[in-house]
Amino acid sequence: MKKLFCTLVVTLTFLLNFSANALETKSYIPENPTRALILIHGYSGSGETMVWIKERLEPLFPDTAFYFPTAPDKAPYAGYQWFVIPELGEGMSREDIYQEMMKDALRNTKHLHKLVKEIRQTQNIAYENIDIAGFSQGGLMALLSALTYEAPLGKVISLSGVPLVFTPDFTPSYVKNLPNILLIQGDKDNVIPKDSLDLTRQTLNALKISPVIQEIPNMSHTINAEALQEFQTFLK
Repeated sequence: MKKLFCTLVVTLTFLLNFSANALETKSYIPENPTRALILIHGYSGSGETMVWIKERLEPLFPDTAFYFPTAPDKAPYAGYQWFVIPELGEGMSREDIYQEMMKDALRNTKHLHKLVKEIRQTQNIAYENIDIAGFSQGGLMALLSALTYEAPLGKVISLSGVPLVFTPDFTPSYVKNLPNILLIQGDKDNVIPKDSLDLTRQTLNALKISPVIQEIPNMSHTINAEALQEFQTFLK
């Protein structure tokens, strides 16, 4: 009996921990969708924090299914994270810090790849009609997920994204597809490195990708109306 009780306790503890860390996705699916858009939150956020974008986009894209995944790892103080961020701003571009972030980011692309596959199977939406976008941490996750997925996806948008840089864990050999990419960032963003746009552009150029670049005047680390307009135009 004591052995059975201990087994039940261990099992229950495992299930509770798994539930607390399991990736959850909010979805809004119209009847017979022809496209899908995955929107990935930033540091200490959740899928819920990105849902407001659906309210702006839905009238323009009525045949699009919207998906808002929550990262599997808890952030230190609140919310969730796709990868550890030891330092913000310019310190983020230190080589040792960036390599640490990239290891986590690459590990968690598997969750987004799984979501893409589920959308393809459950909604019968072609891969090229599945777009993926993200804010801050989510911007880097959107780029990594699309570049390393087994099939070509649709459009990819990074909004105020953490820069994409090659590391020993992410080299050109890991890239499987060359998607159509939009990079949006404010010129007053002091959360990510100042040269984030240039760093990402250089990495994509090395892969023979010429991203669309939109630098928004006077925008900080956020998504303002002008950025959202550029986002909508690119999706159209």
